[in-house]
Amino acid sequence: MVALVSGITPVDSAGRSCLLCSVCRFLLIKPKQTECGHRYCTACLENLFKTDNEADCHVCQQKVFRSKVYHDRAAENDAYATKIQCTAYRDGCDWTGTLRNYLRTHRAQCDFHVVPCSNVTFGCETMGPRKKILAHETQECEWRMELCPRCETFCTHKLLEDHITMCTKWKETCPVCGKTDLTKAELEQHCDPDHGTCPDAQVSCPFKDIGCLENPRRRDVEDHLRAGQPEHLLLMLKRRGGPPVEGGASAPASEELSALGRKADALSRELERYAHLVEVLQRRCLHSEQLVAGLQRRVRALEGAREQPASTNGVLLWKIRDFASCLAAARAERVTSFYSPTFQTHPFGYRLCCRLYPNGDGNGRGSHLSLFLAVVRGDYDDVLPWPFRQRVTFLLLDQAQQKHHLRESFAPDALSGSFQKPQSRMNVASGCPTFARHEMLHRDRSPYLRDDTLYIKVVVDTAGLVP
Repeated sequence: MVALVSGITPVDSAGRSCLLCSVCRFLLIKPKQTECGHRYCTACLENLFKTDNEADCHVCQQKVFRSKVYHDRAAENDAYATKIQCTAYRDGCDWTGTLRNYLRTHRAQCDFHVVPCSNVTFGCETMGPRKKILAHETQECEWRMELCPRCETFCTHKLLEDHITMCTKWKETCPVCGKTDLTKAELEQHCDPDHGTCPDAQVSCPFKDIGCLENPRRRDVEDHLRAGQPEHLLLMLKRRGGPPVEGGASAPASEELSALGRKADALSRELERYAHLVEVLQRRCLHSEQLVAGLQRRVRALEGAREQPASTNGVLLWKIRDFASCLAAARAERVTSFYSPTFQTHPFGYRLCCRLYPNGDGNGRGSHLSLFLAVVRGDYDDVLPWPFRQRVTFLLLDQAQQKHHLRESFAPDALSGSFQKPQSRMNVASGCPTFARHEMLHRDRSPYLRDDTLYIKVVVDTAGLVP
């Protein structure tokens, strides 16, 4: 969700009507006044200009020019001194005070203010009142960090069970044979009744299907077969109808018994051969599992490593492929937003990234492409000046080489929490909810969407920054 200061109305709407934006009709935020005398929020006025330097006034329809618009500090001071209610008053917040105090302190502390889960960068999209989101982050979020009780390594809750299964320090002892130093996965395989390796585990006799009810230990199966060979042969004869026991029929029965004895010996040798093959395969499986566990540790280590910035000069060129698929996923609410690679204003400067909503967010939902900037925690935040104040320009590049790029520019609000020093991995993003209309992208021969690909360029004004 985007941190936009909008939707704020004064307690005394009638007495403060002159401080309402001519477009959105909410309390002016960073007000600007045109030549014709009408006031606008900076963001609303920029939406009027879009890609051109002139536009029609929303009120009187006179031509207004970007170069003849000035910052109305008197109206800004009056707006900051206006008494307002917290925007979460419908949810139960009874705070009232000036807009200045709301922006400086209350909004960052309000228990009813809707905020995203701090694990948003890992994939959690849960949002809710601040007083409830803390409980979600510590007790419910599947991306919360938890400590492995054995190896004392932090792992996300979602992956903790897999981690415990493969944890090399999580050792178990076989309750049957007493073998030690087994991981949980190794123990399950070791004790498997059909394919395990525990020598003391009870298994079914290979002749169970013809009536043998004994359950020898795995180590004693061969002795059991040799000691009970006559009984097993008789069971086989019984299944075939049994040999004659009277008169001259005993000789054929004896011959058949001998033949079955030879067949039993052959089956026993075959069983030994298969047992050897099973043992070899089990060793190979164990080796493969160890290799997989090593690769998983390397993957987790790489995932935990800090992402290298795409650039360190304040400019990001972001290529977005398969835009149709991204838009379809956003409309189906499977994946509503996408993050760009991080970039920096300087090798030792601010770390930033962009967040794109293909199906829009806020007042651009369903009709626009929304684009926002987020301040990411960096290695040099402790020595950088805060809040972040550098002007940011978004460009949707014209791929037809006509240089008619779609451009949006904004200066960060110094009072917004989005541009303060990050306390978590990333601040809430802020920017342009109505960056580009869908109909402009999908019209015939659109210069902005070619081969289902968009190019977005972000330029941060680094003038005056001291590295």
